[in-house]
Order: sequence, then C-alpha cells, then structure tokens
Amino acid sequence: MERRTLLKLVAAGVLPASNGLVQIACSTSGYQPEFFSRGQLSLLEILAELIIPADEHSPGARAAGVARYMDVLAADAPAADQTRWSSGLEALAAMSRERLGKGFEECDASQQDSILAELASAEDSPSSAAEQFFVLLKQATIEGYYTSRVGIHEELRYMGNTAIDEFQGCTHEHPA
Repeated sequence: MERRTLLKLVAAGVLPASNGLVQIACSTSGYQPEFFSRGQLSLLEILAELIIPADEHSPGARAAGVARYMDVLAADAPAADQTRWSSGLEALAAMSRERLGKGFEECDASQQDSILAELASAEDSPSSAAEQFFVLLKQATIEGYYTSRVGIHEELRYMGNTAIDEFQGCTHEHPA
C-alpha cells in the first residue's frame, strides 16, 4: 500500500495509526525512531541522500524524510523483513570496515560513493547480504522520496488535479 493511501486511511479513521505514521504525517522535528536506533537512522539518512541527493532542482532524500519512512516501513514489517533491514545494515558496516577500516558514516564522500557504486554494480543479481540490502535500500528510498511532499511537489512539480484547456503534448524537437 502506498504511503499516501495509508495516511488517508488513517486520517479517515479506517486504519489505526502507528506512532511512526503519525510522526511522519504531523511532525517536522523530534522524530522518535520506532525500529532503528538513532545511529542507524542517521546512517539511513546518509545512504538515502547519496541515492537521491539535493541538487539545484529539488531537495534530496534527507529533506523528504526518507529515513523516517524507512523506519516506519521496517517497524510495521514482518519479522523476516525486519531481519533484512538489520542484517543489511550490519553487512554494509562489515563491508566498510573490511574495505576501508572504518564505519560507513566515518568515510569521506568519495569512499561512500565507491562502496555504493560497488553495491549498485551487482544490483541486477545481488548475491551478498550487502548487495541485497542495497536493492532494498534503493527501492525504499525511491518509494519514500516520490511519495513525500518534497518528491511529489518539488521534484515532480505535481500541481494536483487541475483542469487544463488544451493538452499541448510533447513540444521539444525529436532527434532524427
């Protein structure tokens, strides 16, 4: 179920609200993690921002609260999925320590990029726990970002259900 649909159902009283859903929907600061530790949540913020960084076009995953989305996603997930999140973070930490002798969050930007690039290169057929975690992380980052206010309105510039007089279609020149 999409986050927007879930929030609408909670607001309508159809579904009971988990603490995390209420926090995501109502709070801009003071978030209390439900599943991850504060350190893990901070690491998820770094990872999500590396996948969808802020740029001149729109804010990145951090501004969209993607790590909070992942926390609620994991908190409400079955035990097997929670294990995937926990073991994935552990596998990433082990990979970072093995390759660079320090935790991922302690690495500089180029080192973090190199680790993620290595994981992304195996995205089509992940075999290690760290590679499988990257696939999960990337999917959750994309879902969290593009269902957030930042992703929908600032990145995609969605204006809502507005009537238009005429649809112009594609107006740019097509390459021959």
